[in-house]
Amino acid sequence: MADDESEWRKLPTEDKCVHKAWKARLAGYEDATKLFGMQKSEKSPEFSKYLGLVKKFVTDNNAIAQEKGLDAVLAFVENAADAKKTAGEVIPGIVNKCLNARPKTKEKGMEICMMYIEIERQDIVQEEIMKGLSNKQPKVVAACIQVLAEGLRCFGNKVMPAKPVVKALPPLLEHKDKTVREEAKQLSLELYRWIGPAFTTALQGVKPVVMKELEEEWEKLPKKPARQTRFLRSQQDLKAKMEAEEEAGEEEDDEGEEDHQAAADIDPYDLLDPVEILSKVPKDFQESMESKKWQIRKEALDALLKLCQNPKLEAGDYGDIVRILIKTVGKDTNVMLVAVAGNCMTGLSNGLRKKFSPYAVQCVKVILEKFKEKKVNVVTSLREAIDAVFLTTTLQAISEDYLAALDSKNPSIKAETALFLTRCLKRSTPAMVPKAVLKPMCASLVTRTADTAPDVREAAFEAIGTAMRVVGEKPIAPFLADLDQIKMGKIKDYSEKADIIGGGKKTKPKEPAAAKEPPKKSGGPPSAWRKGDAGSKGASGGPSKASASQRPSTAPAKSKGAAAKGKGKKGATSSVSDKLDFQESMLSDEEVAEKASELFSAEALQQLDSVNWKERLAGMESFTQAVKSMEPKTMPCQVIIKTLAKKGWKENNFQVLIAKFQLVAYVTGNGKISLGVAKICLTGLIEKVGDTKGGPVAKEALTALAETTSLDYVSQEGVEMAFKQKNPKNQAETLNWLSQAIKEFGLKVSVKPFIQHLKTALAATNPAIRTAGINLIGVLSMYMGAQLRVFFEDEKPALLQQIDAEIEKMSGEKPPAPIRGLRKKSEGEEG
Repeated sequence: MADDESEWRKLPTEDKCVHKAWKARLAGYEDATKLFGMQKSEKSPEFSKYLGLVKKFVTDNNAIAQEKGLDAVLAFVENAADAKKTAGEVIPGIVNKCLNARPKTKEKGMEICMMYIEIERQDIVQEEIMKGLSNKQPKVVAACIQVLAEGLRCFGNKVMPAKPVVKALPPLLEHKDKTVREEAKQLSLELYRWIGPAFTTALQGVKPVVMKELEEEWEKLPKKPARQTRFLRSQQDLKAKMEAEEEAGEEEDDEGEEDHQAAADIDPYDLLDPVEILSKVPKDFQESMESKKWQIRKEALDALLKLCQNPKLEAGDYGDIVRILIKTVGKDTNVMLVAVAGNCMTGLSNGLRKKFSPYAVQCVKVILEKFKEKKVNVVTSLREAIDAVFLTTTLQAISEDYLAALDSKNPSIKAETALFLTRCLKRSTPAMVPKAVLKPMCASLVTRTADTAPDVREAAFEAIGTAMRVVGEKPIAPFLADLDQIKMGKIKDYSEKADIIGGGKKTKPKEPAAAKEPPKKSGGPPSAWRKGDAGSKGASGGPSKASASQRPSTAPAKSKGAAAKGKGKKGATSSVSDKLDFQESMLSDEEVAEKASELFSAEALQQLDSVNWKERLAGMESFTQAVKSMEPKTMPCQVIIKTLAKKGWKENNFQVLIAKFQLVAYVTGNGKISLGVAKICLTGLIEKVGDTKGGPVAKEALTALAETTSLDYVSQEGVEMAFKQKNPKNQAETLNWLSQAIKEFGLKVSVKPFIQHLKTALAATNPAIRTAGINLIGVLSMYMGAQLRVFFEDEKPALLQQIDAEIEKMSGEKPPAPIRGLRKKSEGEEG
């Protein structure tokens, strides 16, 4: 043995590294690590000797030698210019031989992966690690998920593309191995940090219980946007810039924070695979569209519309189809078919985006001319279509058509054209409205401010005001010189109110109290479901306003105050993340009884337990009187609620029941409520929400509870409880309460958890439940737009018809201004 050792010690380092004796290899790896660190040039010829060897270092059969081999590989990748060439050979070895090994070995293997990313081989690292997700060993799969999460955490989604990871996530979340599932959840948290809820579109097939767990975890994440902490070799300038920002301290203003967040967001469209539809269009489509029977034309358009509703379409030659749609919109005498053709244009525009631009100008021209139509459903369809088409083109490209439409003799065409321009401008940046576009547009709109039709004048004022907000007052002033003070006053009013999505000239808020503004309405036409593409409501009921950088989502819109983030703004909260921050330990029944005996008379407590309803009613009166005499901020809410619910919430006498629920409403509306106590209240309220006499009071108590906790919590827990019961009245009335609550609070709920419950409601045999479900869909569509329908595509045609009718009924409605919200701490704690 000694002779063998003396022999291999004389060998060159590269020979030791491949020696059959593990001790020789161990020594070789140690020497190589030192050698790589000593080289003064990354192009040293010493590195080239190891190009074909390093792949063997990571797969060494001896665990001790393997660890030293990994050290050598790390030093090689860190220092050698040619290390990039070895990524495709080394990473598979790490996946198969290191990620299932000892913790130290696994850790070193992961660090090598990070180093390969740093030297800009992230594509190979991601590809090979993704292959590891199908490994038969759960230990390897879990480790591969860890590598992906770590890569994303360190380098961000711009370096580590999220799309392939998102697609691979759903089966991992439901993997049979617990460790794999847990790591997949951690990966989902990291994805959420970087890209927000955009990636949830790829999780549609995940079980509701898993989605609920994920959403609960996402809510706990810090609101601060994720930042890159490790950088590619080519990103050293970015690294220096970010380090300088950190040294400067947290001096960024609220707008800066919002800009960081917007940069981190990803459009859900980018995460989708395109669907090829041209081959699926019926072969007799053109022939059918030339038929004299409108029913045949309608069937052909319906078949096309179903294909166009795929959210992302594969590029191709859509010229023939678009020409038929243009002809239908422009010349078909059946207005129902005009509306369907408009919907097809909307689908094609949204699905193809910029690839639809070759057809955009022709579509805009015919739609503007068709705005002479007065039927609401047709006008709504055309608005959605032209808004979607605009996103595929530019104001410059369509200027000739909208200028001609503004000079039309038809007041409806002029008014709708001006409203269309308003919506276009709200999605524009100053660069998108150059002087060549602004001058003729303003000249024509100024002429329309003297129009004989009031709708035309108002629409013109709004369009000019929006343009002023986008480009600023100075650039537009020369074109408005002939307007009097009254007209300029109207224009400036519209300018101040304009909600610019594209990024116009920023103005400072007049008051810091902007955080208390009610949330803006989200939604509008389907085109508004794109990232940053939300419509705005015009004077005659056009598409709705939306907050900046809003994306299609089943999450509600955030108020401006919610986005604000900075020192001294603790009161600013998001519309959904109104979290209940009061916590308390739950008391045992014995502790509750003891405290209740100290607070209330023995007679009142005894009467509450009486079998005689008159005595129970008398006991409730005494009990209520005692509660209302207490100071709200010190009111022992848990003791009160648990005493009321001591024997459950079943009460045969409606007077006693109403008295109980009235007291619940008072306590929840004035005291401090923890989640544990809120759940006890919900149990009783949902049990009786369908009761003929007690139901209205139960709904009032639910509303009070939502003001104290949050509408999101009460609605999710309440709807889930209702659908676990077999009582159809409770299910229907819970949905009816939620419809009304959303109108009163605004859309302060996460919509996604309700989708499955709504589908259950639609499938119910009880018509009251189905009707309540359809009504709730209508209310949600008021905030989210018509594409809420996408979630119910698989419903029966008869139900879809009812859903479409409800959505259409709500399409012209503005969401009411919120009249309720989360009760302020000061009201409950400071008197």
